[in-house]
Amino acid sequence: MYPQVVTRFTWCAALLVAAGCEASPRAAHLPTAGAPAGHARYSPWVVELASDDLSIDGVSFKDVGLASVGPARHPGVYQEIASGLASALGEGAAPLQSSVRYSEAMSDPANHLSCMPRHVYVDLWESGDRQRIGYSLWSGCGEADRFAWREVERPTEGAIAALTRSIAGSLREAVRTGCFTRAC
Repeated sequence: MYPQVVTRFTWCAALLVAAGCEASPRAAHLPTAGAPAGHARYSPWVVELASDDLSIDGVSFKDVGLASVGPARHPGVYQEIASGLASALGEGAAPLQSSVRYSEAMSDPANHLSCMPRHVYVDLWESGDRQRIGYSLWSGCGEADRFAWREVERPTEGAIAALTRSIAGSLREAVRTGCFTRAC
């Protein structure tokens, strides 16, 4: 049995190397406080985009480590993030029409839309030193589907506003270029 395990491990490792896969940078940036790795919290708030011309219909959120601004310390944080993103998407030279919808069912990982077509989900975390808030944007469930990864400096006030402005900028760029994967 032992040789079979080694052979399978070697085969899998060779496939990863051949495919040029890299380790997920998310894992290196997850804090020790907040939602522990593997225990993500899903937000019940969804941002819906109103245009048929866009390649996405909605945005949902997964908290993978919001320690000091997470729901335990700030119960309205998920709503604030969704509302802030909808507001930020409506600003600027090319505003995107969006609205915020509450769905308790979205808090259940089994109902989350993370792998659905025309949907973007956002992983959210604080860096280990809590001086930055980070996010990654995903159009699917594989590493190749991550099309943005950023950490923004956390200002003394307005950390959520800084975060949502950055997410809106990344989404606008993806919509402008039509690029919702890592490869483009």
